[in-house]
Amino acid sequence: MLHKNKTNTFCNRMAKTSKQKLIAAGVLIAFTVAIYILSRYESISEWMARYIYMPWASFFGPLFSHMDFDVFEVIMFLLAVAAVTMVVFIIYYFVHKNNSKAVSILLSLVLMVVSLSFIYTSLASIMYNRAPIDIDETSNEFTIESVQDEVNKYFFDFETIAALQTLDEEGKSVCPYSEKELIQKIKDEYSRLTSSYYSQYTPNPKQVASSYLMSAFCISGISFIPTVEPGYNYQMPTTDKVVTIAHELAHTKGVMREYDANELAYYILLTSSDLYLKYVGFLYTYTYMQSALRYLNFEEYPSAPACAIKDRKYSSAFWEKKGVFYELGDKINSLYLKSENQEGTQSYSSKTYYHTKTIIDEYGNEKIIYVVDAFSHVHRMIFALYN
Repeated sequence: MLHKNKTNTFCNRMAKTSKQKLIAAGVLIAFTVAIYILSRYESISEWMARYIYMPWASFFGPLFSHMDFDVFEVIMFLLAVAAVTMVVFIIYYFVHKNNSKAVSILLSLVLMVVSLSFIYTSLASIMYNRAPIDIDETSNEFTIESVQDEVNKYFFDFETIAALQTLDEEGKSVCPYSEKELIQKIKDEYSRLTSSYYSQYTPNPKQVASSYLMSAFCISGISFIPTVEPGYNYQMPTTDKVVTIAHELAHTKGVMREYDANELAYYILLTSSDLYLKYVGFLYTYTYMQSALRYLNFEEYPSAPACAIKDRKYSSAFWEKKGVFYELGDKINSLYLKSENQEGTQSYSSKTYYHTKTIIDEYGNEKIIYVVDAFSHVHRMIFALYN
């Protein structure tokens, strides 16, 4: 009888604990959904970014930033181990008919996942619908002559900067800095952003130890907003590291939309006084300027310097060789971005809006031409620099 009473007491405690976990999970899910829905509104998203994320980044950022390892990576590893262990115990207890124990562990697993989702949504997801980033751009009004003039000025500067680069025996650019120096230089560039739109704390970019997995999935960088850590793939070419570190730092400054983070990264590099950083800025934006003329129906446009073409080919070859799981990684990333009200992986590119129409050329033949409605944000940012 005593044994039976003890068993009943234990079962009651388990049931009570499971009920508490279920209630806690339900409350967290409700809060997560509520925050997610509210943050879809620009004004609320903006408020949350300024008064929730930025204070968090200023307080917790320095704590995690001074750790030499990527805290996010360690957390993910520990959570993965804990999840696998819990699944094993859940199966074990179900097999041995100890359903109450199995359910209790299952609810613990659910609570762990829900808690992580709540933290991430409260700090990162809230910023996907902020107001446009605070960078000078030209208006949508333009003339063919003005765009052509700005493109020519851009490529003149590109040629000038490229001619000042140190090249290796293959004709590719050589970074003049150690990796530590390079990281610090990119980080220092962000001190020029004094607008209240951006978090005033700038963390230390970190190498991701499992970069071999990032390479396999064609991932160049990842920022975990709760720990305010911009991580990058240390295996990729140096030019990719530069633009990736600049991009990931943009996320930690409060810029979550991918095309915004790219635009800010390009802006930081193109306006740098450092010749190498400026070169990389040109390296990753010159196709935008070529496309500006293409959208205006020019059949010819300036070519990039020889070293830039070689740098881009070297980068492409690296990812083609390493990215054996590219399609899977792309689909996972696309699903995540769509869950954040973005256009999947297409949201990395700043779009030019245009339509086409058919005209009759001078020889009496039908010809389809572009009509630009609005150049992309990256185009307009660069136009503003050369206006």
